Amino acid sequence: MAAPAANHGPAHVRAVRAALMLRVSTPEQARGYGLGVQESVGRAYIAGRPGWSLSPELVFRDEGVSGATLARPGMLRLERAAKEGRIDVVVVHSFDRVGRTALSFWAWIWALEDLGVGVVSATEDIDTTTESGRQQLQGCVLRAEAERMLLCERTQGGRQRKALDGGWVGGPPPWGYAIDKAGGHRSTLVVDEGEARVVRRAVSLIVDESLNVSEAARELNALGHFTRSGRPWTASNLHRRLRCPTLLNGEVIFRKPSGDGRATTRLDQNGVPVHGESVVLTVPRLISAERAVELVRALRECGHSSHTQADAYPLTGRIVGTCGHRYVGSFNKYNATRYYRCGGGNNGKGRETNCSDPYLTADAVEAAVWGVIEGLLAEPRALSTVLDRLNPCPGDVDRQRERVARFATALQEKEAVLAHATTTQAASGPDRAVREAALRQLAQDVHNATALLDAGRQVLRGQEAAAAATRTTRCPAQAARGVSPAGPAELAQLTAVIGLLDVTVKPLGEVRRRSGVKCKVTEWHQQTGTPVPAAVAESEWPMIEKLMAGYFARRQFARGAVDVRTQLNGALHRLRTGCLWDELPACHGPWQLAKERQNTWFKKGFWPVLMEELNRHGRATPVRCEPQAPPLEVMGTIASESFKRDTRSTL
Repeated sequence: MAAPAANHGPAHVRAVRAALMLRVSTPEQARGYGLGVQESVGRAYIAGRPGWSLSPELVFRDEGVSGATLARPGMLRLERAAKEGRIDVVVVHSFDRVGRTALSFWAWIWALEDLGVGVVSATEDIDTTTESGRQQLQGCVLRAEAERMLLCERTQGGRQRKALDGGWVGGPPPWGYAIDKAGGHRSTLVVDEGEARVVRRAVSLIVDESLNVSEAARELNALGHFTRSGRPWTASNLHRRLRCPTLLNGEVIFRKPSGDGRATTRLDQNGVPVHGESVVLTVPRLISAERAVELVRALRECGHSSHTQADAYPLTGRIVGTCGHRYVGSFNKYNATRYYRCGGGNNGKGRETNCSDPYLTADAVEAAVWGVIEGLLAEPRALSTVLDRLNPCPGDVDRQRERVARFATALQEKEAVLAHATTTQAASGPDRAVREAALRQLAQDVHNATALLDAGRQVLRGQEAAAAATRTTRCPAQAARGVSPAGPAELAQLTAVIGLLDVTVKPLGEVRRRSGVKCKVTEWHQQTGTPVPAAVAESEWPMIEKLMAGYFARRQFARGAVDVRTQLNGALHRLRTGCLWDELPACHGPWQLAKERQNTWFKKGFWPVLMEELNRHGRATPVRCEPQAPPLEVMGTIASESFKRDTRSTL
């Protein structure tokens, strides 16, 4: 942790490669003088140290990044430079620039210490090579954390009071509303009459005219009633707006315990909001309560459901259709299958864009993309870069375990000294005030050692969790095998990895689009590897009838207008050629009868027995497996940076 000493005299000066770490917490500070002042003071400090030098590429900036987080782009770049052996010491304006909480501060200090890199403050004269200096450093951490907590309490308290007074606490207003006196202390929600007319028209289309959500979206677009951003309505977007609690209940809940994404409210272990109780803000209703009940009933009857979980469709926005639009995730509730479909054909836009891009089965296209990612991450440096971004918790786990063990031993020693001093102070002769002062100092030492041990354990837990996630990510092929609708954890992992890459996918052909429930017979042949026998000849049929007699009554294989052998040969033809049921040649009779016959035999367990018997005669061929994804052009590179880049120095 100690910074390299500045030896005086030309004969004793050694070269020290310094780096500058600059950070401000808000975008407003980044636009002001904060970073400039920090950089000026840091450069002057380095210039005044004999033998110290600063290369232009070793100035790292975090603009508008909280000191409470570990995933900070500037610090991650600094850590990579330290791992490459390009830094001896890091200079900061003050130690609170490293971190505003004990976790973030010590995590980075110890990570740099493990790399042999010291950290010095240009404005605080603290020598971390001594016990008193380390205690001073710990005091800086406690003060920085206390200041942050006080600022947070004041900010959150102000928002709570504003909500209790019925004011709007910030953020974009719900659809159909506007902010009156935006930015002021008395800002409130009022009805936006223009948007309100669109709301009521959408409700009328669904409730009064019995349109479904997709049809209502197309009608709104045809009338020129677009979204707040000026874009055409989509079914999912309109459905979310119509299900908004503000529209249905005439209220907004501040600090709502349940929520996702940016709407998440921080809760304690009992599920209670940390920064204050939930507040219900009553707003003017856009539709009556009775109308809201009718809307909910109509939405339920039209059967639309919104599947907007980003983790379920990690390639949304990364697949480019031939019409120029991007693919989005879609879900077929009838066969429980995830798809990607081109947005150019959404809500009737296909008539305008001439979009004929195929639907892509999600599992197939994701597996193809994973194959490219696996090759991309085969290069160790590329894999290391992605893993560092995916699991940004810095530091070496083994060294942190050793550090925690040392902290625990030091705490035990200090506790023993305090206990001994407490029991023996009566036997000693110094003045009472001196004894009490000594005991207070010993108690403070125990308190500091306890806090340091707690911080060490907290950092270690974060490193161990990151290490566990890293082990999962090291094998993209293994993760790809887990991608399925039933594996949200694997899909979330896939989303996280793809988010760190530049991935673009272009379909180069078409696939046959199938609808309805997946054929269990086809799946059985694929999973078991059972080939499909050739057509059953008339001479072979008595043997089949004899076999069937053990499973079915006579009516199941009696000859009618279309005999059973013809229907069986139709089912076998479909399995060999991969045609759709309604494409079955007319010589096999009505396809519905052949399909029903096949499914009945499979359900009763007769189909596997029949296949085994027929395959004894040879002439079998593999079941035809239609490709679920067309040929794909997949372009993938390591993203140049998943965070905002550093700005150019103004000095």
